[in-house]
Amino acid sequence: MTGPDLAIGFIGAGAANFGGGEGPWDHASRLEKIPGLRAVGIADPDLARAKSRLDERRGTLWTGARAFADFRPMLDEAKPEAVWIAVPPHAHGTTEPGKDIEVECARRGVHMLIEKPLGGARPELVRPVADAVAKSGVIASVGYMFRYSRAIGKMKEILDATPGGGRVFVGQYDCAYSRIVKPEWWDIRPMGGPIVEQATHFVDLARFLLGDANPASVRAVAIPGGSAAGALSDIPQQPDGRRMDAGVPDAFRHPRATAAVWTFLNGAVGSLTHATLLHREKYDTRLEVWGDGLRVELDDPYGVPSLRVRRPHTEATETVPIGDDDPYLTEDLAFVEAVRTRNPAGIRSPYADAFRTFELTWAITDAASTDRD
Repeated sequence: MTGPDLAIGFIGAGAANFGGGEGPWDHASRLEKIPGLRAVGIADPDLARAKSRLDERRGTLWTGARAFADFRPMLDEAKPEAVWIAVPPHAHGTTEPGKDIEVECARRGVHMLIEKPLGGARPELVRPVADAVAKSGVIASVGYMFRYSRAIGKMKEILDATPGGGRVFVGQYDCAYSRIVKPEWWDIRPMGGPIVEQATHFVDLARFLLGDANPASVRAVAIPGGSAAGALSDIPQQPDGRRMDAGVPDAFRHPRATAAVWTFLNGAVGSLTHATLLHREKYDTRLEVWGDGLRVELDDPYGVPSLRVRRPHTEATETVPIGDDDPYLTEDLAFVEAVRTRNPAGIRSPYADAFRTFELTWAITDAASTDRD
């Protein structure tokens, strides 16, 4: 590596950027493995947390980095060339002052890797951000890390080699809720709901593997959080002893399950079943794609993925080896390389494409809400 180090910054000092929470999925530990980077700042409204993140880190990447309580002074004073944006959905993704992180970065020519979802607001409020990002010409990658997964890559290779490709997408996602201790997660108003905030990864994979969907075709049903069927026995408590969803009106409680179907523009069909029903910590997730003579199943993509395939003209099912894989590191490497070369060709989830996933998650959410009404 030759030339000056790439100056990078972090907007958000929480788990997605620095670890903790639901898993070891942070960007900072991956970026420490990439040579030629120089961290210049961490911005978070909780300044003490931003400072503690710097205190926890070691190595030359962090030499000279500063903590900021606001992202704008960090952009103007520390002058990062690229930033990793990982803040709650309701704190970004619009043109509203304070929540206009992407617009302010784009205006300054700062490249972005933005954690999903694109925001907690509805698509019509996020669209001006997409327009601003496109007009600016900055590189903007969205954190759909499964697009960089070796297992998903193999699935895509198999589908591309099968005449007609995928005809059916089946996604199943059962979330373990006992340790989810963020009160806002249990309220659909700041987060957009579980399809927008969590199942968005599977909605995105449906599009990545089978192509664009027709949002107008979506049909969905849900178990509302305030219904008798939505009663849960293991919701964690707040420090004062109340349940995490205490005080949330029934109409805005986190749906316990959503089942949706839709069509793709190429005539294929898709389905997604998402639930918040398992106890303790381990989720249960899997997806399948069916084609002419083909069935491909990926089990546990968040944990230890297992990929099985039944190919055309056979009744046998084989296990496809995957090997060690870190899609988070691959995603960060692709973004860094794109910024260094000013060539976005390696970005598998650019902002404009991620916006179409965002629209589809809201179409599912709206269809399920209409059914409740």
